[in-house]
Amino acid sequence: MMAFALSAAVASAATITVDDFANHNTQANSNNLSLTKTENGLTLTFGVLGTSNSGWDAFGTGTSTFGQTGAWFDGSYVKFGNSVNQQLLDFRITNNTGSDVKLTNISFDIRKQPGNANPTGWQLLYLATGDSALIKGASVASGSEMVNLAGLGTDTIEGGINNYSESIGGNIQGTAWIANGDYANIRLKINTAAAGASSQMDNFSVTVTPVPEPRTYALIGGLLALGCAVMRRRISGKNGSV
Repeated sequence: MMAFALSAAVASAATITVDDFANHNTQANSNNLSLTKTENGLTLTFGVLGTSNSGWDAFGTGTSTFGQTGAWFDGSYVKFGNSVNQQLLDFRITNNTGSDVKLTNISFDIRKQPGNANPTGWQLLYLATGDSALIKGASVASGSEMVNLAGLGTDTIEGGINNYSESIGGNIQGTAWIANGDYANIRLKINTAAAGASSQMDNFSVTVTPVPEPRTYALIGGLLALGCAVMRRRISGKNGSV
């Protein structure tokens, strides 16, 4: 049981999700967005809380169900539109899990009014701003920071609700790391031929995989060996008492 528990702890992923944007927006004006959430050793920060040099916050938040029902239409979302800059949403992922982490997945939903030609698609772009450090390589120590505006994912936007789940490693053909105690700034850019075209985003989630340092593995190995030794002694003691 000890071996199983330790192995599961090493391999388990950590996820943080935001799906109630309007109610957690700290801005009095809903056309602006400022939001932060901490969960499972990760912190997600959106908009004007220093997420980048620009701190683009899309067009704030909205509260409509569009006359429909279902899990997506909870009446709380990020809205895009009105101008070029309001088609941009900057966010920060801060790692305080206690280990370096692999950035494995970013997922979200985007809704476009059926029948509208715009927006046409989106991009996830790394922002090498401030002390942001998204490292590509075999490890944090042996890798190097990705360049500013490096692409982390892209897709088209169809009419209705689009569900996206982006495997970051597959998209960049490598491994993206955030060191323990560090952060990475990322931009979601909506591509459109009409600057005022509207769309909405909800159900935003980031998943990472913590990777303990070698000395942590050594400690785990020692604990496993100790557990095995205790188990053998118990078995030996039972056999001797028969």
